[in-house]
Amino acid sequence: MEVLNQSNIPFGDGVKTVIESEITEYLSKRLTLRGVVDFRGEYTFDTDAIATKNLKPISSDNGVEISIREPIKMVEVRKRFTIPKSVIEDIKRGKSDFDNKSLTKASNEFAKVENEIILNGCSDANIKGILPSIENKLSANNATELLKCIAKSIGVFNENFVDGAFKLIISSNTLANLYTESFNGLSIKERVDEILGAGAIVISQDIGDYKALMLSQRGGDFEFYSGLDVSLGFDGETSDSVEMFLLETLAFRVITPEAAILIEIKG
Repeated sequence: MEVLNQSNIPFGDGVKTVIESEITEYLSKRLTLRGVVDFRGEYTFDTDAIATKNLKPISSDNGVEISIREPIKMVEVRKRFTIPKSVIEDIKRGKSDFDNKSLTKASNEFAKVENEIILNGCSDANIKGILPSIENKLSANNATELLKCIAKSIGVFNENFVDGAFKLIISSNTLANLYTESFNGLSIKERVDEILGAGAIVISQDIGDYKALMLSQRGGDFEFYSGLDVSLGFDGETSDSVEMFLLETLAFRVITPEAAILIEIKG
């Protein structure tokens, strides 16, 4: 794709494959939120907006009504980063412990933007994230109360006719608390697994240590629209470094706010 300028990258496909493989591995550990919503990948880089079928009336006069269609705009996310040419040479020589700091930093900062759009939205693109859309909130002061809130969430979902299965999104610090605190002889983590099933906990640092998010996995409630999925591009080079970038286009939509419950952790 011309926008990525990959034909001008000043190193071979072998080095490019190593860099892409490393970044893909890092991003797979950070882009966890796209895995708990519906991922729709039928769009392209040329897609500018997603139709919502929503209308906003702006005037009505003499029986003539004028309304604006309200699409969700695609967001273009570009993260520039620099790879020292010394690192490129190490990769060429097959050095397995090359300095990957520039790749991990770029991956972390890039992933944070995508996760923030899913969680908090982007008003300029008419995207309302999950957290601002939530109508049902619970609160917990510690891990034991968090367990009770998780159980209570199932009832709240049932009252709103929201089926499971369900995922629990928490930070790694919150997960550590679930492991270290117990309830009736078992760790809170084991109790959560009993309620939600093994594998229901999803780690995302971007949710923060003072929030936990319960999401239905029945489908059709939250949609992530991918135009160009995360891709590596070339920006230029200097005498001692290569300028690269990560690029993606995306949009996100909350269709059913009742399919999410926020648990505020006050401990």
